[in-house]
Amino acid sequence: MLPFQAYQHAFTAHLRDPKRHDKPDGVNDQRMRIYREIVFNNFLASVRACFPVLSQLLGKRRFGKLVRACFYAQPFESPLFADIPKTFVDYLQTGTLPNVDIPAFAAQLAHYEWVELAVSRQVETHHDATISTQITTPDGLRPCVLKLPEVHRLLDYDYPVQCISKKNAHPTPEATFLLVYRTPDYQVRFIQLNVITFQLLQQFQANTTSALDHLTTLAHSLPHLPAASIIEFGLQTLHTLHQQQALCVKSPYPLLETLPL
Repeated sequence: MLPFQAYQHAFTAHLRDPKRHDKPDGVNDQRMRIYREIVFNNFLASVRACFPVLSQLLGKRRFGKLVRACFYAQPFESPLFADIPKTFVDYLQTGTLPNVDIPAFAAQLAHYEWVELAVSRQVETHHDATISTQITTPDGLRPCVLKLPEVHRLLDYDYPVQCISKKNAHPTPEATFLLVYRTPDYQVRFIQLNVITFQLLQQFQANTTSALDHLTTLAHSLPHLPAASIIEFGLQTLHTLHQQQALCVKSPYPLLETLPL
Protein backbone atom coordinates (compact mmCIF):
# COMPACT_ATOMS: atom_id res chain seq x y z
CA MET A 1 0.00 0.00 0.00
CA LEU A 2 1.36 3.40 -0.99
CA PRO A 3 1.85 6.02 1.74
CA PHE A 4 -1.05 8.21 0.59
CA GLN A 5 -3.31 5.15 0.48
CA ALA A 6 -2.31 4.19 4.01
CA TYR A 7 -3.06 7.73 5.11
CA GLN A 8 -6.49 7.69 3.47
CA HIS A 9 -7.28 4.33 5.07
CA ALA A 10 -6.29 5.57 8.53
CA PHE A 11 -8.18 8.83 8.04
CA THR A 12 -11.47 7.19 7.00
CA ALA A 13 -11.17 4.45 9.63
CA HIS A 14 -10.87 7.12 12.31
CA LEU A 15 -13.84 9.05 10.90
CA ARG A 16 -16.07 6.01 11.08
CA ASP A 17 -14.94 4.63 14.43
CA PRO A 18 -12.68 7.01 16.38
CA LYS A 19 -12.85 4.83 19.52
CA ARG A 20 -11.12 1.95 17.73
CA HIS A 21 -8.89 3.79 15.26
CA ASP A 22 -6.50 6.61 16.06
CA LYS A 23 -6.33 9.61 13.77
CA PRO A 24 -3.34 9.88 11.43
CA ASP A 25 -0.27 11.61 12.78
CA GLY A 26 -0.01 15.32 12.16
CA VAL A 27 -3.77 16.05 12.03
CA ASN A 28 -5.03 18.81 14.33
CA ASP A 29 -7.38 17.40 17.02
CA GLN A 30 -9.92 20.22 16.80
CA ARG A 31 -10.11 20.11 13.03
CA MET A 32 -10.48 16.34 13.11
CA ARG A 33 -13.33 16.60 15.61
CA ILE A 34 -15.17 19.12 13.44
CA TYR A 35 -14.68 16.93 10.38
CA ARG A 36 -15.98 13.86 12.25
CA GLU A 37 -19.10 15.76 13.26
CA ILE A 38 -19.75 17.10 9.76
CA VAL A 39 -19.37 13.70 8.10
CA PHE A 40 -21.58 11.85 10.58
CA ASN A 41 -24.24 14.58 10.71
CA ASN A 42 -24.51 14.50 6.92
CA PHE A 43 -24.88 10.72 7.08
CA LEU A 44 -27.50 10.99 9.83
CA ALA A 45 -29.47 13.60 7.89
CA SER A 46 -29.53 11.40 4.79
CA VAL A 47 -30.87 8.47 6.80
CA ARG A 48 -33.40 10.42 8.85
CA ALA A 49 -34.92 12.01 5.73
CA CYS A 50 -35.78 8.59 4.31
CA PHE A 51 -37.15 7.03 7.51
CA PRO A 52 -39.44 9.59 9.18
CA VAL A 53 -41.73 7.02 10.81
CA LEU A 54 -38.96 4.84 12.25
CA SER A 55 -36.99 7.85 13.50
CA GLN A 56 -40.11 9.26 15.17
CA LEU A 57 -40.91 5.94 16.84
CA LEU A 58 -37.39 5.45 18.19
CA GLY A 59 -36.79 9.05 19.19
CA LYS A 60 -33.69 11.13 18.59
CA ARG A 61 -31.34 9.27 20.97
CA ARG A 62 -32.14 5.68 20.00
CA PHE A 63 -32.34 6.45 16.31
CA GLY A 64 -29.04 8.33 16.42
CA LYS A 65 -27.37 5.44 18.24
CA LEU A 66 -28.67 2.96 15.66
CA VAL A 67 -27.48 5.13 12.74
CA ARG A 68 -24.07 5.57 14.33
CA ALA A 69 -23.72 1.81 14.72
CA CYS A 70 -24.51 1.45 11.00
CA PHE A 71 -21.99 4.18 10.21
CA TYR A 72 -19.32 2.24 12.12
CA ALA A 73 -20.05 -1.27 10.90
CA GLN A 74 -21.70 -1.36 7.48
CA PRO A 75 -19.56 -1.43 4.30
CA PHE A 76 -20.21 1.31 1.74
CA GLU A 77 -19.88 0.67 -1.98
CA SER A 78 -21.33 3.87 -3.42
CA PRO A 79 -20.18 7.49 -3.05
CA LEU A 80 -23.73 8.80 -3.61
CA PHE A 81 -25.72 10.24 -0.71
CA ALA A 82 -28.90 8.86 -2.31
CA ASP A 83 -27.57 5.31 -1.76
CA ILE A 84 -27.03 5.76 1.99
CA PRO A 85 -30.61 4.76 2.98
CA LYS A 86 -30.19 1.35 1.29
CA THR A 87 -27.05 0.82 3.37
CA PHE A 88 -29.10 1.46 6.51
CA VAL A 89 -31.79 -1.00 5.37
CA ASP A 90 -29.13 -3.64 4.70
CA TYR A 91 -27.65 -3.06 8.13
CA LEU A 92 -30.98 -3.55 9.89
CA GLN A 93 -31.49 -6.79 7.99
CA THR A 94 -28.17 -8.26 9.10
CA GLY A 95 -29.54 -8.94 12.57
CA THR A 96 -26.19 -8.00 14.15
CA LEU A 97 -27.47 -4.83 15.78
CA PRO A 98 -26.03 -2.96 18.76
CA ASN A 99 -27.58 -2.99 22.19
CA VAL A 100 -30.44 -0.70 21.18
CA ASP A 101 -34.03 -1.35 22.17
CA ILE A 102 -35.83 -1.41 18.83
CA PRO A 103 -39.14 -3.05 17.86
CA ALA A 104 -39.19 -6.38 16.06
CA PHE A 105 -40.69 -4.77 12.98
CA ALA A 106 -37.96 -2.12 12.62
CA ALA A 107 -36.16 -3.74 9.67
CA GLN A 108 -39.39 -4.31 7.75
CA LEU A 109 -40.68 -0.80 8.45
CA ALA A 110 -37.36 0.64 7.26
CA HIS A 111 -37.55 -1.41 4.07
CA TYR A 112 -41.11 -0.19 3.46
CA GLU A 113 -40.06 3.43 3.94
CA TRP A 114 -37.03 3.03 1.69
CA VAL A 115 -38.77 1.26 -1.20
CA GLU A 116 -40.53 4.43 -2.39
CA LEU A 117 -37.13 6.04 -2.98
CA ALA A 118 -35.84 2.89 -4.66
CA VAL A 119 -38.76 2.63 -7.08
CA SER A 120 -38.63 6.34 -7.91
CA ARG A 121 -34.90 6.15 -8.79
CA GLN A 122 -34.69 2.77 -10.52
CA VAL A 123 -33.73 2.94 -14.18
CA GLU A 124 -35.64 0.71 -16.58
CA THR A 125 -33.28 -1.43 -18.64
CA HIS A 126 -35.91 -1.93 -21.32
CA HIS A 127 -39.37 -0.66 -22.18
CA ASP A 128 -42.13 -3.12 -23.01
CA ALA A 129 -44.31 -2.27 -25.96
CA THR A 130 -47.98 -2.16 -24.97
CA ILE A 131 -51.10 -2.37 -27.06
CA SER A 132 -52.61 0.98 -28.00
CA THR A 133 -56.24 -0.14 -27.69
CA GLN A 134 -57.70 0.63 -24.29
CA ILE A 135 -59.04 -2.45 -22.51
CA THR A 136 -62.47 -1.25 -21.43
CA THR A 137 -63.87 -4.40 -19.81
CA PRO A 138 -62.44 -7.17 -17.61
CA ASP A 139 -63.26 -9.80 -20.26
CA GLY A 140 -61.12 -7.88 -22.73
CA LEU A 141 -58.05 -8.95 -20.74
CA ARG A 142 -58.61 -12.69 -21.28
CA PRO A 143 -56.27 -13.05 -24.31
CA CYS A 144 -53.78 -10.39 -23.20
CA VAL A 145 -50.33 -10.86 -21.76
CA LEU A 146 -50.07 -8.87 -18.54
CA LYS A 147 -46.77 -7.98 -16.99
CA LEU A 148 -45.43 -6.16 -13.98
CA PRO A 149 -42.83 -3.67 -15.25
CA GLU A 150 -39.40 -4.35 -13.85
CA VAL A 151 -39.46 -1.28 -11.60
CA HIS A 152 -42.60 -2.48 -9.79
CA ARG A 153 -42.21 -4.56 -6.65
CA LEU A 154 -44.22 -7.20 -4.87
CA LEU A 155 -43.54 -7.08 -1.13
CA ASP A 156 -44.59 -9.28 1.75
CA TYR A 157 -44.08 -8.40 5.41
CA ASP A 158 -44.90 -9.96 8.77
CA TYR A 159 -46.42 -6.70 10.03
CA PRO A 160 -48.88 -4.15 8.56
CA VAL A 161 -46.02 -1.72 8.00
CA GLN A 162 -48.21 0.74 6.09
CA CYS A 163 -50.30 1.28 9.24
CA ILE A 164 -47.44 1.83 11.70
CA SER A 165 -47.18 5.31 13.18
CA LYS A 166 -46.49 6.99 16.49
CA LYS A 167 -50.17 6.43 17.38
CA ASN A 168 -49.97 2.80 16.25
CA ALA A 169 -46.54 1.86 17.57
CA HIS A 170 -47.41 -1.69 18.69
CA PRO A 171 -48.99 -3.45 15.70
CA THR A 172 -50.07 -7.07 15.90
CA PRO A 173 -48.09 -9.34 13.56
CA GLU A 174 -50.08 -9.89 10.37
CA ALA A 175 -49.07 -11.20 6.95
CA THR A 176 -49.13 -8.14 4.69
CA PHE A 177 -48.86 -8.08 0.90
CA LEU A 178 -48.17 -4.93 -1.09
CA LEU A 179 -47.61 -3.86 -4.67
CA VAL A 180 -45.41 -0.80 -5.14
CA TYR A 181 -45.54 0.65 -8.62
CA ARG A 182 -44.53 3.70 -10.61
CA THR A 183 -46.85 5.42 -13.07
CA PRO A 184 -45.58 6.72 -16.42
CA ASP A 185 -45.38 10.22 -14.88
CA TYR A 186 -43.10 8.85 -12.10
CA GLN A 187 -45.65 8.85 -9.28
CA VAL A 188 -44.95 6.02 -6.80
CA ARG A 189 -48.04 4.33 -5.41
CA PHE A 190 -48.79 1.50 -3.00
CA ILE A 191 -51.64 -1.04 -3.16
CA GLN A 192 -52.42 -3.56 -0.45
CA LEU A 193 -53.16 -7.01 -1.89
CA ASN A 194 -54.81 -10.14 -0.60
CA VAL A 195 -52.76 -13.32 -0.69
CA ILE A 196 -54.51 -14.70 -3.81
CA THR A 197 -53.87 -11.55 -5.86
CA PHE A 198 -50.28 -11.54 -4.60
CA GLN A 199 -49.87 -15.14 -5.78
CA LEU A 200 -51.39 -14.27 -9.16
CA LEU A 201 -49.00 -11.35 -9.71
CA GLN A 202 -46.08 -13.57 -8.79
CA GLN A 203 -47.16 -15.84 -11.65
CA PHE A 204 -46.90 -12.87 -14.03
CA GLN A 205 -43.29 -12.40 -12.97
CA ALA A 206 -42.46 -16.06 -13.52
CA ASN A 207 -44.27 -16.87 -16.79
CA THR A 208 -45.44 -15.15 -19.98
CA THR A 209 -48.90 -16.27 -20.99
CA SER A 210 -52.42 -14.91 -21.24
CA ALA A 211 -54.42 -13.59 -18.31
CA LEU A 212 -56.91 -16.42 -18.75
CA ASP A 213 -54.17 -19.05 -18.60
CA HIS A 214 -52.76 -17.48 -15.43
CA LEU A 215 -56.19 -17.46 -13.81
CA THR A 216 -56.80 -21.07 -14.87
CA THR A 217 -53.52 -22.07 -13.25
CA LEU A 218 -54.49 -20.15 -10.12
CA ALA A 219 -57.88 -21.87 -10.03
CA HIS A 220 -56.23 -25.30 -10.16
CA SER A 221 -54.11 -24.36 -7.14
CA LEU A 222 -57.25 -23.49 -5.17
CA PRO A 223 -59.54 -26.50 -5.72
CA HIS A 224 -61.71 -25.61 -2.71
CA LEU A 225 -62.95 -22.46 -4.49
CA PRO A 226 -65.21 -22.33 -7.58
CA ALA A 227 -62.99 -21.93 -10.65
CA ALA A 228 -65.46 -19.72 -12.49
CA SER A 229 -65.60 -17.33 -9.53
CA ILE A 230 -61.80 -17.14 -9.35
CA ILE A 231 -61.58 -16.29 -13.06
CA GLU A 232 -64.36 -13.69 -12.90
CA PHE A 233 -63.02 -12.02 -9.77
CA GLY A 234 -59.46 -12.25 -11.10
CA LEU A 235 -60.34 -10.51 -14.35
CA GLN A 236 -62.06 -7.71 -12.42
CA THR A 237 -59.05 -7.31 -10.16
CA LEU A 238 -56.60 -7.28 -13.07
CA HIS A 239 -58.73 -4.75 -14.93
CA THR A 240 -58.69 -2.45 -11.89
CA LEU A 241 -54.90 -2.76 -11.62
CA HIS A 242 -54.59 -2.05 -15.34
CA GLN A 243 -56.71 1.10 -14.99
CA GLN A 244 -54.51 2.19 -12.07
CA GLN A 245 -51.46 1.81 -14.35
CA ALA A 246 -50.02 -0.93 -12.18
CA LEU A 247 -49.97 -3.55 -14.96
CA CYS A 248 -48.45 -3.45 -18.42
CA VAL A 249 -50.72 -4.94 -21.12
CA LYS A 250 -48.86 -6.37 -24.09
CA SER A 251 -50.16 -7.74 -27.38
CA PRO A 252 -52.87 -10.43 -27.25
CA TYR A 253 -51.57 -13.93 -26.59
CA PRO A 254 -52.89 -16.86 -28.67
CA LEU A 255 -55.28 -18.60 -26.30
CA LEU A 256 -54.19 -22.15 -25.69
CA GLU A 257 -56.55 -24.90 -24.75
CA THR A 258 -56.77 -24.91 -20.98
CA LEU A 259 -57.33 -27.85 -18.68
CA PRO A 260 -60.92 -28.61 -17.74
CA LEU A 261 -62.04 -26.67 -14.67
